Amino acid sequence: VIEEPFQQWGLDFIGTLNPASSAGHTHVLTATDYFTKWVEAIPVKSTTSEVVCSFIKENILV
Repeated sequence: VIEEPFQQWGLDFIGTLNPASSAGHTHVLTATDYFTKWVEAIPVKSTTSEVVCSFIKENILV
């Protein structure tokens, strides 16, 4: 049972976007807080673990 914000998040990739954006982004990385339903999303050029870790550090743990 989720009882407070930031307790549980879901992360997903949307893509492959075809065609890619003009900046070369081929996917969208999303994160949803299951308690508040808050969503963060960024366009990304790859689906590596490094991209995911950076996203979490910069958008969730701040």
